[in-house]
Amino acid sequence: MTDAPSRNGADDVTDLRAVPEDQRDDLRQALLDQVEYLIDEVEALRTVAGTVPDAVQSGRPTDEDLSMKELYAVIAELDRTERTGWVHRIRDEETPELTGANVEASVRNGDWNDRPLDEVLDAVQDARRDLHDLLSGLDDETWMAEGVMDDETLTLFELVHRFASADFQRLRNLGYRLHDADLSDRGEE
Repeated sequence: MTDAPSRNGADDVTDLRAVPEDQRDDLRQALLDQVEYLIDEVEALRTVAGTVPDAVQSGRPTDEDLSMKELYAVIAELDRTERTGWVHRIRDEETPELTGANVEASVRNGDWNDRPLDEVLDAVQDARRDLHDLLSGLDDETWMAEGVMDDETLTLFELVHRFASADFQRLRNLGYRLHDADLSDRGEE
């Protein structure tokens, strides 16, 4: 699974090259804040995690869907392996060809549903902290460095923006699922 879908045309919001140099630091910091937000979001989830039934935490609504624990595990695994690797390669190589593995398949076949939710959430926070620390230590030039994914050249900034957006979408979809599960448990429609 890759978090860098093709883009049609330039996107002024995510194309750091289109931003005046004196505004780039603010934009990078806003993106780092967005990346870091997941750490706090997971902490907030801990306060209500005990109210989420085990069947919702570990159950897959359909054969194609991942469980709640598995969705969080995907983010943890992406941060720990793929995303960190992409950042290192963009930092250390000249326009590397980036590829992604099917992390969802690996998580689906793993033991994430057997783990306590707190352990899964710890893995997400630890991986995200490490990734955030790595990104926070990069210089301006590295943020503008490029890699190629799916035949598209992206700056590191664009790549980070895309995976932060992909995580937001995953969590939003999970929120809808949890809301639907809560409503159905109470017999509401």
